Amino acid sequence: MAVAASTAWAAADVIDAPADEPAEPALRVEPPTPAVVIGDSAIAALRWVPGADNAIIGFQHTLDLESCRRLHLLSCFGREGRRPASVTEALDFHGDKYHTLIVATGYNDGTISFAESVVAVVDEARQRGYERIVWFTLRSDVDYVSPGSVGNHRTFAANNETLLDLLAGGDYPDVVVADWGAYTADRPDWFVTDGVHYRQVGAWAASDYLTRKMAFLDGRACPMPVAPGEPVESPCPDPDVTGPVADIEALYPVGEDGVLCYEIGEERRVECRLDTHVIQLTREMERGDEGSDVRALQTRLQRLGVFDAAADGDFGPITEAAVSEYQGQESLGVTGKADIETLTAMGFDVSGITP
Repeated sequence: MAVAASTAWAAADVIDAPADEPAEPALRVEPPTPAVVIGDSAIAALRWVPGADNAIIGFQHTLDLESCRRLHLLSCFGREGRRPASVTEALDFHGDKYHTLIVATGYNDGTISFAESVVAVVDEARQRGYERIVWFTLRSDVDYVSPGSVGNHRTFAANNETLLDLLAGGDYPDVVVADWGAYTADRPDWFVTDGVHYRQVGAWAASDYLTRKMAFLDGRACPMPVAPGEPVESPCPDPDVTGPVADIEALYPVGEDGVLCYEIGEERRVECRLDTHVIQLTREMERGDEGSDVRALQTRLQRLGVFDAAADGDFGPITEAAVSEYQGQESLGVTGKADIETLTAMGFDVSGITP
């Protein structure tokens, strides 16, 4: 199995005084802690955004980040032209080289198999000798719908609850939550319009978050201050408690937004291009229309709180009423038709629509 992986190591300051015990119910592992991050297309921005992985410092790590990855079931076909290994398959590939597993996968997993898949990942990691598993929660206030409509914002919220319920049972003391979903709840500016995939600043923010979370769990000093000129905190506090860093761009050299460098095909041909992950539409929509674009519209209306029905891809009277309600809220012309002005206000890319 071919795996795109990058490895880095940066030494943190030595702490002479005993560090406070982490508040998380996970096994304490003394640094340095070799870790592997196995993720899907959301966190793959750490590989795709030039330089973003440079903000992951303080511990030895390998990034195994692939589009369309699933936890245990067969992965879907990703944007880079290949079907990646599932997390359990990737663990088999990596063997027993690591002590910590960081799981940032789940946006392509449905609710029915989620609990079973989590257990399968934990069992495989334990068999491989992993001492600690750090599990990223999913963002749920999002428009993203996974390939084959396996997952959406409701799925992601339900799967977060399933994960927390499993851990509350006491059988998984080696699993600690990295609550990325809650950490980023008030930072929609870090994400493109689907709410899952990162903008450039979001990729740097995710690397910074991972650095701080691992420093907290290891009882080390934070490798970076929270702002230029501020002292480095030692030991590093839990970022899930302190909340997001206010100005990521003041700490890191965040580049041009939207430029992503993919590794295409099995040969992993590097191809850099502008890709903002914004949902692009090719037509205006009105009652009687059907299709995936209507489903995307309905999902956006759900997030906006004006549509409570299922996103079925059928523009009927309920969808029309929801569009009208949104138009009224935004002081747009109330027509019930999803025209260019309305779709633009909702954040869609309308460049493919011919007026």
